[in-house]
Amino acid sequence: MKIIDLHCDTISLFLALKGGKLIANEGHFDLRRALQAGVGLQFFSLFSPPDDSGVVLRRVLKQLELFYKEMESNKDILYLVQNYKDIETNINKADKIGGVLHLEGAEALGLDIDILHLLYRLGLRSLGLTWNKRNFLADGVEEGEGDGGLSRWGRQVVKEANKLGIIIDLSHIGEKSFYDVLEATDKPVMVTHANAYAVCPHRRNLKDVQLKALSQNKGIVGITQVSDFVKEGKPEVDDLLFHIVYIADLIGCEYIALGSDFDGASDIVMSGIEDYANWENLLRKKGFCPKEIEDILQNNALRVMREILK
Repeated sequence: MKIIDLHCDTISLFLALKGGKLIANEGHFDLRRALQAGVGLQFFSLFSPPDDSGVVLRRVLKQLELFYKEMESNKDILYLVQNYKDIETNINKADKIGGVLHLEGAEALGLDIDILHLLYRLGLRSLGLTWNKRNFLADGVEEGEGDGGLSRWGRQVVKEANKLGIIIDLSHIGEKSFYDVLEATDKPVMVTHANAYAVCPHRRNLKDVQLKALSQNKGIVGITQVSDFVKEGKPEVDDLLFHIVYIADLIGCEYIALGSDFDGASDIVMSGIEDYANWENLLRKKGFCPKEIEDILQNNALRVMREILK
């Protein structure tokens, strides 16, 4: 069984650092450690802090070029996921890792739907509508009670993403905008990196009512490693696993996946991707049966991708 992780910021970190190699590095994620840990598919975030849409698009394109160069350098290991058949062909191969390209925050689109189509042609298959701040599409979590919801432009982008076969990610989005997207979409969504608000009341975590709405949408939440989202102070792996237990008790195991946020935060619970090698055993010790473990580590993410990726 291969593990799927729904979020890492390794590519955008490389751009910020002006260097780095996917095969091996000192960050949270690299291909060598991922293979050893049994990872079969990784979502790679393309991220720029909010700015003028032209500036953000330029940064995103540079990250795309960086990813493609790294894929060419590691073509024996890393392949680009463009449709579900790519996953079916490769997910069980011991020496292969699929890369799903994700845009974290849609400022790069500006108000031009052609940019979404262009990014799709370049391999984009997952779209986070907002980062923490408001943009043309919707409001991020930072807006709090001022969240105005999904804009008309945002609704157009959601509909077009549904048609193209792009996953909608509701990490970072405001609460009203979250529900507006669930009304607007005709596909399951992902919240690729968040935890349970009832366990740790961080604004980026999901409240019980949101988790229930997510389950009604048949979407999934990727449990994230970021310490601030796990527990106040110095959380340990057991604290992170408690989020999984809590969500499973609330809505069921079939809506839980993994979304580490590797290389997106300095303080995370695990050492890095290598620690995923222990997760099957960790979940077993928490009382999860083999099917539930396989669902959490792989099958739930595959279900959503199977329905959306063309």
